[in-house]
Amino acid sequence: MARNKNGEFRIRQIQTTDHGFKYSTFQVVGYLNGERIRKKFKSREDALGELNRLEVQAANSDGLIRPINTRLDAVQVRAAEVAFARLGAHSLDAAVDWFLANYRPPLVSAPIETAAAEFMRDREAEVSVPVVVDYRKVMKLLLMAFPHRKLDTISTAELEAIMGSWGQSKKSWNNLRTYLHAFFEFCRHASRRWLTTNPVKAIRRFEIARGIPHVMPVERLVEMFAFLETYSGPPRSGHKPGYLVPYFALATFAGIRPSVRDGELRKIHEFADKDRIIDVKVGVIRITPEIAKTNDLRQITIQPNLAAWLRRYPVAQHTLIVRNMMDHAGTVRKRFGLTDDVLRHTFISMHVAKFKSLGAAALEAGNSESMIKKHYLNLVTEADAERFWGIVPKASIRSDGAAESRATHG
Repeated sequence: MARNKNGEFRIRQIQTTDHGFKYSTFQVVGYLNGERIRKKFKSREDALGELNRLEVQAANSDGLIRPINTRLDAVQVRAAEVAFARLGAHSLDAAVDWFLANYRPPLVSAPIETAAAEFMRDREAEVSVPVVVDYRKVMKLLLMAFPHRKLDTISTAELEAIMGSWGQSKKSWNNLRTYLHAFFEFCRHASRRWLTTNPVKAIRRFEIARGIPHVMPVERLVEMFAFLETYSGPPRSGHKPGYLVPYFALATFAGIRPSVRDGELRKIHEFADKDRIIDVKVGVIRITPEIAKTNDLRQITIQPNLAAWLRRYPVAQHTLIVRNMMDHAGTVRKRFGLTDDVLRHTFISMHVAKFKSLGAAALEAGNSESMIKKHYLNLVTEADAERFWGIVPKASIRSDGAAESRATHG
């Protein structure tokens, strides 16, 4: 038997005589951590059990493993060892405290009615009223399609099927997909974890090919602004003639996105300090990230004819978006055949033709230079551009305050 720190153990059988009776005892002998071990047992089974225990203890002592009384089972002990190894110098108590404060279950099932109600409360605090109206319509359709369903039971295939049943055009499909994606992403957020994945993410988005942009003829624009200067709205609306001029002038001569529901003009209307956005003194319009569709900062130069319109019809005195604006603007759009983006297309085309700079047009319009070159180069003549940038009020106001008569088209 080697006499080292952790020795080998063996069992010895000893014959003993006591008062004439002979019997056997069993002794476990060896060395453990430099100390000699000798233990007697009445049966070989007990001795064998002790031998096994001592061998395990001797084998573990070299690996700094200690026999400790614990309420943990073997699996839990191993998990604790792994946790300490991964934490390194970090405290286990601190790790547990952080986990308990921040952990959220991977999925908490929620009914779609509850989720939709909370989502709408969030949207009402974050977006404009027209966009809230759109979200309400989408939520209504969703609740009708999946009444009393748990969120995690709604599949991508089901959503795609009901979207198709609503008969959407490609553009409307993309818009609907955007609204639904926002809803399910809200439900997936870490603060709620009602979903682990967004079922809308896998739904296709249509690529809509763009043709040649439609540009408004200058003669038609002259007629439109002559009408706007005299138009006071529907009967009994109480508006003064020219009340829509600032809205259409900014859309036409600054290329600001005009959507009444959620466009840049709507956001400017909701901005408290409009003078900081439409700075007539400096001669620029500052489209800030919270206003811009692309979340970028851009500046638009107020050209002389737009300056004349804003002097004649100051934004401070004319509300950009009046009540029931869809109807008011719709009357003008129907009368002059205006499509959604025709005024913006016209602005960009006339800008390129007049100032000969794709980069400048791109910066002011909030598009890429390649997009401007691809879609707006050489759409109009230089003569048309000169006439476009000469469209001014019939009675412009000079800087000295005196009235100045001009032809409407410059």
